[in-house]
Parts: sequence; C-alpha cells; structure tokens
Amino acid sequence: MIKAIRYDAGMAIKWDEFVGKARNSTLLHLRNYMDYHSDRFEDASLVFNDEHGRVVALMPACFSRKDRQTIVSHEGLTYGGLIVEPLTHTFQIEQMMDAALDYYKNTLHATRLILKHIPYIYSSQASDEELYFIHCRGGRLIERGLSQAIDLAHPLPLNQLRQRCLAKARGRNLVTRIATMRQEWDDYHPLLTACVLRHGFAPVHSADELWLLHSRFPKQIVLYTTMLDGQLLAGAVVYISPSVAHVQYLAVSDVGKQCGALDQAIISAVSDDRIKQCRYFDFGISTERDGSMNYGLTLQKEGFGGRGVCYDIYELEL
Repeated sequence: MIKAIRYDAGMAIKWDEFVGKARNSTLLHLRNYMDYHSDRFEDASLVFNDEHGRVVALMPACFSRKDRQTIVSHEGLTYGGLIVEPLTHTFQIEQMMDAALDYYKNTLHATRLILKHIPYIYSSQASDEELYFIHCRGGRLIERGLSQAIDLAHPLPLNQLRQRCLAKARGRNLVTRIATMRQEWDDYHPLLTACVLRHGFAPVHSADELWLLHSRFPKQIVLYTTMLDGQLLAGAVVYISPSVAHVQYLAVSDVGKQCGALDQAIISAVSDDRIKQCRYFDFGISTERDGSMNYGLTLQKEGFGGRGVCYDIYELEL
C-alpha cells in the first residue's frame, strides 16, 4: 500500500534523487529550484512511500496564497502533478492519487486541489494516467493554455517571414553569445521588463532571482543574447531539461525588431548542441490571462515550426 507523507527539508536529497530518475520531471521540480521562492509559498508537497519505505512518487504543491483551504500543485511552478518512475503501474498511480486526496482533505483540511498537469512533451514515456484518475474522481478542467513547440526530431522549415528576418540579422553581422557574466543578465532584465509591460505583465523573476537561478543551474538555465556594436538588442532565456528546452523569456528592443535580432537569438538557441539533444523546443503559452489567443504571438512561434501543446489545469473538490 502506498502512503503519502508531507515533505520537509530533510528529504531534499532523496527528493532530488527521485526527480533525476523520474519519467515526467524537469529542473523546475528540483528543490534547489522550487525553494528559491520558498518565502512566498507555504509548501504542501507530498512524498509517496511503498510498503518497504521506498520513495515511489512525488507531488510538488503549496497552499494557495488566496485561500488556505486550497492546495495548488504548484502555485509557483508552471506545472506540477504526480512525478513518477518509468516502471510505475497504473494501479499504483491510482493509489497515489487517492493517497494525495486523502492527505490533503483529512490531514491538511483542504477542500480543493488545483493540479497543473505536466504537458506530455516533458515526459520520457507516456504519463497521462493522472488525467484518467482526475476524471474518475470528478475533476474538471478549469484552465487551458496553448503553447507552440518545435519537434526537433522532425522540424518544419522556417516560414518566409522568419527567413527574411534571419537574413537581415546575418546581413547586419549581429553577434549572438551565451551570457556568462552577472552584468549581461542584469542588462537583459530592463529589456525584458519593457517588453512584458507592453502586454500588461511584469517578469515573474527579478534580476537577482534570474541570476540566482542561473548560478544554481548554469548549464540548464541559459541566456542567449544578440548584440550590435556592444548594444544588447534581443535575448532568450531557455530552461533545458532532458526532453524539452523551454523558453522562459523572450525580449527584443525596437532596434532589434528592425534587424531580426530575436530571430537570430532563437535560431542560435535551437542550434546549440545542448538543446539539439532535446526532443522539443517549447516556446511557452501564447494565450492571454483571460484564455484568449494572442494570434500575433502564435504566428511568430509557428513561423519557427512550433505547433500546439496544451497546458491544462484541473480542479478537484475534496
């Protein structure tokens, strides 16, 4: 029988060891990533043990900051859900789901679980059993975002607009490099802030947080910058996990837009040997806060060969 226990800091090493061998985990699930903003969230993560005390699954989660009777898996992450091993059976995942629901209801006295399902592209094997049991236990889809991802094993050609922009960049002899110094990351953040503010957002991460995360994961959190005569024109922050390279941020200046600087940064990232080892290059969602589609952003990403991947969020009453 599988038992759920609440995570505590003393389990960090075992937690990360499990993340490293799971079939549907990414660097976002490592405690060194999750805990950078632990002061903002009260952790409610679960560790699942079998009858021999062996760790067989994880669930990153926290209390909702708006409603303490709601558990979110995870409010500070793009996706959460059950993290399981490659050989985990369907009946075991059912036991894990029931153990989680029971723990949150009867031990933490929650009345609702919000679960952000891990998109299929992030899994090394098919891992949608969780969705079946969410359905069986009366869960409902409450939010769906649409991302665009390039299948790096079967890439589509760039469309004509992206080809023209890339030709402009090459004609101007723009220089793209991987940022390694703190100053480069600090210079990028104001450009990023100006770009996202146009869409009514603010960056999720401060300049200090971006540098902290890069420092913790220097080979997995990478900034590709495009320069002209020492001036920063564009940049892409990419999170590299075993199956997927995920674009966390894209930013470009007005000058950069005129000379294809962002196109060159993106193509440089896709051509990086580290990223070429991944199966997918995920641009991230192109939907707005109200769920509507940003068609301009979608067409831009599709121009690189990206096609649709859903990011789904479910609600279960406990």
